[in-house]
Amino acid sequence: MRRRPLLALGGLLAMPALAQPSGWRPAAPIRYVVPFPPGSAIDLVGRLTADAAGPLLGQSFVVENRPGAGTLLAVQAVKVLPPDGQTLLMVANSFTVNQTLHRPRPYDASADFDPLALLVGTPHVLVCHPSVAPDFASFLAKARQPGAGLSFGSNGNGTSQHMGLEHLKQLAELNAEHVPYRGVAPMLTDLLSGRVDYTFGNLPDVLEAVRDGRLVALGVVSPGRHPLLADLPTMAELGWPQLVNDTFYGVVMPAGANPETRAALSDALLRSIGRPEARERMRAIGLDVLAQGGADLAARIRRDTAIYAEVIRQANLTPS
Repeated sequence: MRRRPLLALGGLLAMPALAQPSGWRPAAPIRYVVPFPPGSAIDLVGRLTADAAGPLLGQSFVVENRPGAGTLLAVQAVKVLPPDGQTLLMVANSFTVNQTLHRPRPYDASADFDPLALLVGTPHVLVCHPSVAPDFASFLAKARQPGAGLSFGSNGNGTSQHMGLEHLKQLAELNAEHVPYRGVAPMLTDLLSGRVDYTFGNLPDVLEAVRDGRLVALGVVSPGRHPLLADLPTMAELGWPQLVNDTFYGVVMPAGANPETRAALSDALLRSIGRPEARERMRAIGLDVLAQGGADLAARIRRDTAIYAEVIRQANLTPS
């Protein structure tokens, strides 16, 4: 279900040569850690930026997929490495969640890492199996009924999808239970077969299934309607403007790097993702290129940390 839109990224990997910026240069190939399995959207964005940024810095980027423990395995491994610019870490919303969800606190996202680039973002779409409801009003009525309740699937505890689903459950007073999965693919398989009832999905992950009727789109969490689903109302239009739920992909490194190293890495990453052809191809599959620097990523980390900490507190969530 994801293959066709995600494979569109493959064309991005062929790119013209770009002039190398001046400044710091890595002494060896850069280790580029992606805390998700190959084939995921974040992995493909990582490989795009790796292939494009390497020539800018005069060294290759070696992508290392290191999934596990809800991204904690990769984050904790990178945290203790020297801030020499030789190891970078791709992060998503779970980077802001896990520091609050787990006890004792495994890391401090703001203190233990230096932010380099906020690469892309994508909205979440509330979708359900067609047997559940044809529209949001019907879904809301069904999800509030007493009894066994509905089930919502996520791609794992502590992910942005999980947090958004718990937040909606709180706000709308839904009768529903969380079913976590080890990744997007198995969760969507069960959703499409009706073994779970609904989810918040990254737009690229659910777009094809919505278009061909295998899933019903109920609302999108974004400031305005999305051009790829122009008839779909936003969650704010449906009465839930408090809901903040989307996915971002960024890059950080161990804290303490000198400014020249941070600037060179940030520049290479932003130039690789900000090319017009990259923007156009990613927009076509529902990924919005942000191409924002370390200060913007730091602000995003602070914002999401506060939002998700409150969701965790109110729902009394634990890692298991």
